[in-house]
Amino acid sequence: MRLSELDPLIPLNDLREELLKLPKGYLFYEEELVNFLSRRRWPESDRRIDRTTFWRWRNDNGIERQKVFSRLDLLKLCRICDHYRVDGTRNEYLSIMKQKKELALNR
Repeated sequence: MRLSELDPLIPLNDLREELLKLPKGYLFYEEELVNFLSRRRWPESDRRIDRTTFWRWRNDNGIERQKVFSRLDLLKLCRICDHYRVDGTRNEYLSIMKQKKELALNR
């Protein structure tokens, strides 16, 4: 499966189901991921996510510096992409992630 074949605005739950159909250990290259995220972030335009933004999104999600990405990495990056698409701020996103970590620790 190629990400370019998917509707960039596919809901995260549907995307997760599509990704589960892939073989275990399937990886995506950075270029393909950036193209998909760019189409998801700005579906009505040809704008592209720049490298600095992509690196920040990776750092904000605790994704190590790499050139290939797992299915889970893709879902995390889509989540932050969706947050920004609806005019969310970085501080809001980091606060949400902090709350999720705290809930996970308290379980």
